[in-house]
Amino acid sequence: DPGCLVLELTESVLMSDKEMIISRLRALKVLGVRLAVDDFGTGYSSLGYLRQFPVDILKIDKSFVAEIGASKQSGALVHTLARLGKVLGLKTVAEGIETNVQRIRLRNERIDSGQGYLFSRPVVAEEITGMLHDQVRSAESDGPETEHATSGEPTAVSQHQIPSAT
Repeated sequence: DPGCLVLELTESVLMSDKEMIISRLRALKVLGVRLAVDDFGTGYSSLGYLRQFPVDILKIDKSFVAEIGASKQSGALVHTLARLGKVLGLKTVAEGIETNVQRIRLRNERIDSGQGYLFSRPVVAEEITGMLHDQVRSAESDGPETEHATSGEPTAVSQHQIPSAT
């Protein structure tokens, strides 16, 4: 199923040859491939291209996430990026989540998913299948009232829905 594939594109790639890139991205979308803008806000950020390119996911760079508890400006930027994603109908993913404080603040901003060491360290390909099986077993044993990354959305092992604080 091509819908399980998410291609992450950096801002610099998107800006290289816009017409050719738009054409190729539209062809991928027809196949069902989902597209993410990676490290948003760190490169050639142009709000206009978020309308031009057929992307599905806005990934908030870890540099903003790292400072979310310590810097008022980073908190404001994350809030603004989260709202922007929602207004444009994009899923939002926060990168570089390492602490529960970050997870809670991002959850409060209604970020859809997160990636970072809080959820998993990088793993070799051979370990991924076992991790996915463990994740499914855990979700099945917890019942439907617990929020997990196995909600039907295709996810990477290191990308999880940001669960509410309990």
